[in-house]
Parts: sequence; C-alpha cells; structure tokens
Amino acid sequence: MSSLTTRRAALRSLALLGAGALARPSAWSAPVAPPKHPHPMRLAFIGVGGQGTTNLRSLTGHHFVAFADVDEALAAPVYRDFPDVPRFRDFRRLLDAHAGALDGVVVSTPDHSHHPIARAVMQAGLNVYVEKPLATTIGECRDLAAAARRHGVRTQLGVQGHHNGALRVLREWLDAGAIGPVRTVHLWTDRMQPVRYTAAEALAPGETPPATLDWDLWLADRPTRPYSPLYVPGRWRNWWDFGTGPLGDIGAHMFDVVEFALEAGFPDLVEAETPWRNAFTAPPWSRVRWDFPSRGTRPPLVVHWCNGTRDGAFVRPATVPHLPAELIASSTNGMAFVGDDATAFIPDMRASSTPRIFPPEREADVLARRPARTLPRPKGTHFDDWFNAIRDGREAGANFDYGAALTEVVLLGQLAQRTGQPIRWDRAAMRAINNPEADALIHPSRRANASA
Repeated sequence: MSSLTTRRAALRSLALLGAGALARPSAWSAPVAPPKHPHPMRLAFIGVGGQGTTNLRSLTGHHFVAFADVDEALAAPVYRDFPDVPRFRDFRRLLDAHAGALDGVVVSTPDHSHHPIARAVMQAGLNVYVEKPLATTIGECRDLAAAARRHGVRTQLGVQGHHNGALRVLREWLDAGAIGPVRTVHLWTDRMQPVRYTAAEALAPGETPPATLDWDLWLADRPTRPYSPLYVPGRWRNWWDFGTGPLGDIGAHMFDVVEFALEAGFPDLVEAETPWRNAFTAPPWSRVRWDFPSRGTRPPLVVHWCNGTRDGAFVRPATVPHLPAELIASSTNGMAFVGDDATAFIPDMRASSTPRIFPPEREADVLARRPARTLPRPKGTHFDDWFNAIRDGREAGANFDYGAALTEVVLLGQLAQRTGQPIRWDRAAMRAINNPEADALIHPSRRANASA
C-alpha cells in the first residue's frame, strides 16, 4: 500500500525532529516535563473536553497538529495549556486544513456524533481511534466497519481493557478448564447513579445556548431540537437520541471481556426488564439477558446484565454460584464467569486485575497448578497498539470489524430495553424477527444536510 509506505517514511523523519516540535502544555501540572515519545505520531483530536482531555493528556509527547471542539467552554483548559495548536469548531474544517499532515485522528465526542465524524475521517484517508461505543445504531456500526475496509485505514475502538494482560490470564484459565465449562456470565454496574440520571418523557424545555457552544454542530446529524442544559454537558448519555445508556457506556467494556474470553459471537435471543420505557430517555435500572448458542466445544452461554438504582439500592445479581454475598454487595462493577466447578470473579469493568476464583480451595488449586501461558502479553498502551498498527500496516486488536460486532451485541440489549419486547436476531438480514419497532431503530432517519 503506497499510502502506508509514505506514512512510514514520514514517521521516520518525524522521529528525527527536535524536542521543540513535540506538543506540550504551556503550564503542565506535573513536576517534570512530559516524556518524549520515541516514535511520535502526528495527531488531531476531535472532542478535547471530558474523555478527550484524558486521551489527549495521556499522549503528550506526540505531535498535536490540531484540535476541534464545538464547546469552547469545555475545551478551554486544553486550549489554555496548548495555546499554539490550531483549533476549530467544525471538525470538517480541521480535516480540510490538516488531513495531509496527520497520521491519525482521535475522536472523543458524544456517542451520537461518532458515526458522522469517523466516517468523514476515513473518507479523508485517515486512521481513526473512536471512543466506545462505536456508534448508536447497529446500522451505523456496520457502516463504519465497511468504510474502514473500503478505505484501507487503521482503526481502534476505545475499549482500553482489550489491551490488559489480565484479560489474557482470564482466557488462559478458562481455556485450561480452571473453573469447568462456562455456561453463565453475570455483569453488573451501578450506572446510572441517581445524581446523573434525568427522567423525562418528552424533550427538555428549550433555552438559549451559551455563546461558547455551537448547538447545531453539537447535534451532528440528529433531528433539530432546542438546546437544554439537561443535554449538555454530561447528561446526553441518558437521552436515546444522543447516547446509549449504561449498556453503551459500561457494557461495551464488559462485553469486550466476554467476547475475548469466550468468543461468544452473536446471540439468538435478547430480553430486558425495565421499570418503564419511553422514546426519549434510558430507564434508571434494567436487567438484560442474552442467549448465545454453542460455539465449537463451548456450551450455550447466558449473559445476565444488571445496572442502575431501584428503590434507593443498586441493582445487582441476587446470588451468583460460589460468590460470597458480601462480595457482590460491595462491588459497584463486577463480572462473574460461572463454570460447572467454580466461578471466576473480576471486580471491575475491564479485567484490570487477575481474576479471583471461588470457592477459595479451587483458587488455591489453580494457583498451585497455574495454567500454561499461551497468549502473548501486549506491550505499551491501547493507543500504542493502534500506533503500531499504523506503522506496520496491520490491524489493531480492537479494530472496527471487532468493535462493530462487539457494539452490535451491546446494542441488541438496548433494543430490548427500548422496545420492551424480546429480540430474536437475524444477523444475516440485520433485523429483529417479528419486532418492527426494533427494526425501525436499526436505521433511523438522520438530517440529510446536517452541520456535522
């Protein structure tokens, strides 16, 4: 691929540039200067507030070419600390001005704008990293995966736990039969917490947007509606037009663990229980069940999800085989892989730590006869995996083919939440059997001439 050859040459020349070309803040809070990366990349960031700030500051030492954000107030701390980096409100102007000088683009905008932005970035021939979830509909996810293949670019979904060494340990232990065949998985999270939750059965009352926010650009390709502080900043995830609720937020991380460890694939049936449903906002709590068929020697799998707050208490599994009740009660995020002989437990959303095995005597036996290390351990960060994929012309671990399939499974749960009906999934036809309401949500209407 000639474009990759050209980029490799550009990267080699960039590596020879002096330290003065590296992006660094004017007033860095750390006591030492930010590190220089041995192989700096030329990056643009679309969305620099919130998660964008976290991503950007983790990459100081690379070359920051340009920023884009529709909310100047949210972006202000980054703009203050990096005053020499060109900035734009409209990401398209950034691409027009700087596409030829970029090795990759990091997209950290609200969920609803992932699809139009990532699609435009790839059409410009650029590699792209997008925060989870990949998009808000199954149709959008498949479109982005197809676009990545069509344009031959290197992509990565922001499921950072995909790069964790502990995830490899979990897979090795399950493959070795440390807990017996796994037939059930329990996932739970406290999201949405009451303070973050906005219950509504209609659009929020309109107000005049602040001068620092381009509201039409923020809406991207979604239907026009008046601005409200109940959408921005931070509460957009609760609204179906903009976010995907806790399933898109935390479920994307947890199902990454399930898929990597068990190769679950796609479910035949998804069902959900919620206190109510409406066309506007996610419910304050839910229980969702995915039924997966057998895969090779792996038996059929049932995945249970719990989230949110009900009557002032977090919704969690009532019981999990082998797990102490106090352990379930004390975990705001938890993943339990239930085998025929024991249960592997991870007290977070990304397999950030080596799994515990219950009962304790089973764990002692596993540790004494530790399963063989069969999977290579990743080096560096999730971003480094993407950067290396760009340099080497290979696929990153959570590329859009993987990310689209992962997000599709998560969004099937959301369809069950939204419709209140079982989702019997025909993946080849991309439709929910006998559920026209769900089918309509797979390809919803979008603004034809939206600002973004």
